[in-house]
Amino acid sequence: MKSYKYVIFFSLIACGGEKIDWTKAKIEDAYRPYAIEKGFIEYKYSGEEEGKETLIFKDYGHWQFRSKETRAQNVPLKKIEIISPTKIVNYKSTCKCLEYKIVRDTSDENRGIYYYDTLKGEYVPGNPYCIKQKKEVKEVGGIKQLVCTEYDWEGSIRPNAMYYVLSTIWDTASPKTKQKLGPLMRQFAKEMSIGFIYAAAIVEMPTKKDIAGKKTTFYKVQGKDIRIFLWNNIILGSEVISETGKKIIVEAIKVDENPKITDDMFNKTPPDFPKPVKYDTTSFIFKKEKNLAEQLVNIYLSEKGANK
Repeated sequence: MKSYKYVIFFSLIACGGEKIDWTKAKIEDAYRPYAIEKGFIEYKYSGEEEGKETLIFKDYGHWQFRSKETRAQNVPLKKIEIISPTKIVNYKSTCKCLEYKIVRDTSDENRGIYYYDTLKGEYVPGNPYCIKQKKEVKEVGGIKQLVCTEYDWEGSIRPNAMYYVLSTIWDTASPKTKQKLGPLMRQFAKEMSIGFIYAAAIVEMPTKKDIAGKKTTFYKVQGKDIRIFLWNNIILGSEVISETGKKIIVEAIKVDENPKITDDMFNKTPPDFPKPVKYDTTSFIFKKEKNLAEQLVNIYLSEKGANK
């Protein structure tokens, strides 16, 4: 990991009116996905994708629960995502699998993957591939094609690559380094919320928009028909229009800044869900996410002169 060396002569740095001794702070103090401590938000989808989404978070977004249920082109789309500093749990609806093939080789693609063996009642090494789904030939728009006739949940759990990278940088930084890194981490969190891949093309517009009673900041992506409406680092609305004119609009319809939150809200997967496939730090998917996180962080810190 790259070392960031610089000198700054203040032990207390003001960040958004908040004075923080970065030399004693933790990475959770520096990198805060959201600017408010907790919240409950309901979203409505319209256009090419219709439905709803719920976001519950605490500890400034270090813990998040998202539940999405929409429909696009008559295909149901259901997702559940639980994010914590140590792991990310994902569930999505997919065509019901009738037969699996378990691959147990040690190639890069299959290394570090574990599935739940129902006979043994424990996780064992192996990558489960679905080789037969519940589909039937049906006529759709005058064309015969294979169509899924039943959906089921499919889950995965993996280490949180972004926190892994940020924690490594923070925990190995000197006290002087942390004094400059702290405010930069706060700003990096905001850019990640907006969409870091669009960072160079994002322009803050002078107009504001009220969404669910909150005054949002309006951002536009140059060269693309994308609009983002941000409030306290949280996207409350977005409008995406494709080159063919298809539009997806997402907008919050309810925002609660002081909800009653319990820890079990972040473990809300129903008991009848299948056990998720587990990926460890040697798995290809984690290494890929870790490499991307390192690139994003290093590019941002380099642009801000953190390595000088």
